[in-house]
Amino acid sequence: MKNLLILYNPYYQSDVIKQHLKVLIDNEKVAFGKVRSKIKNIEHHFEKELQAIYAQTDSVHYLQLFLTDYANLFVAKVEKVTDEDMSSIAPNYYKEKSLKVEQWYIITDLKELVRDDFESVRDHYLANFTTPNFNNHTYAVYGNNYVYPLVVNMKKEVDYFEDKDTKHYPNIYKSKEYLQIKDALLNYSFGKHYTQLMHPNSIDNIISAQMEYEQNRQNPLYDFSSVVVKYTKTIEQEIYSFFKALIHYLSQKEPSILNVEYSVQRFDYKLDQVFMYKPNLGTYKYLLKHPIINKAIQTHCQKQFQWYCIQRVPQYIQMVQKIRNETVHGNPPTIYEVEMLKDQLIGIGCNSIIVELIEAKEEYLR
Repeated sequence: MKNLLILYNPYYQSDVIKQHLKVLIDNEKVAFGKVRSKIKNIEHHFEKELQAIYAQTDSVHYLQLFLTDYANLFVAKVEKVTDEDMSSIAPNYYKEKSLKVEQWYIITDLKELVRDDFESVRDHYLANFTTPNFNNHTYAVYGNNYVYPLVVNMKKEVDYFEDKDTKHYPNIYKSKEYLQIKDALLNYSFGKHYTQLMHPNSIDNIISAQMEYEQNRQNPLYDFSSVVVKYTKTIEQEIYSFFKALIHYLSQKEPSILNVEYSVQRFDYKLDQVFMYKPNLGTYKYLLKHPIINKAIQTHCQKQFQWYCIQRVPQYIQMVQKIRNETVHGNPPTIYEVEMLKDQLIGIGCNSIIVELIEAKEEYLR
């Protein structure tokens, strides 16, 4: 396991990690740039060793890149290192501030180790690092002459990404309560497999809604509209993911379905644009009933899946539309409606809508 350490400088951008995290969530990878210092130009005497490490780095032999400002510490899973311009998958501030990047590290996962605790970073983590290019001494916070990126070894070796089925970046900057609810959902409802297959925003919305519900469930006067919005956004996101997979699958059999038209907010599109322009909830019902799409489903899909697409999915959409529309028009949802939606989404006493959508997509549309 190869490990590097970089000190990230808030001088260039005050919210460095948050900016990269946003791109990572949206793209499932992000480029972190090692910026050339404007203040001094110190020669790196271990460039050949770094280049050897970079050449060996790939998705199997990934690199652990530790990022710290001393108060906070993160570790990134790096699957590629390059000096080619990767600003297209990096935060905009690199271009906006005309920063000169020496090397791009392509990150596919990021784990938060310490938040706002200098002593913990210094005494627990940095004290575990040795510096092979500096007489193999323990990392020195004070009085060092390190040049970054710095090659480090660990006295007690830790592979933070050895669980290949777990993504860590959705948990960054979350509260203890948030993580406890997530663990409960993972262990007793969705399971690790389905949690990983959800859109990151889906699990975030579910947990946020669950926290608000738990905090106010005993208050008969509380307006649960925002809880309903979060639940319905989650279902809408997963239906969109399901529908994109369905159209992709059918278009491989019958490319002509991509010419079917649909509208969103008075703008007209064709189905070949559905991967960029998300339909409204009601539009899915219209499209699933469209003669061309309906015939393609019945021709190319298994019987059970046909029923799921043509009957079950529209039923879920109808339920969500009814509750959401009442909420939007100023009628606060009843606690019964909130709990019914919650139970069907999470899967309490019934099958989870979310798990069903993911399961159908994985089983029939691969």
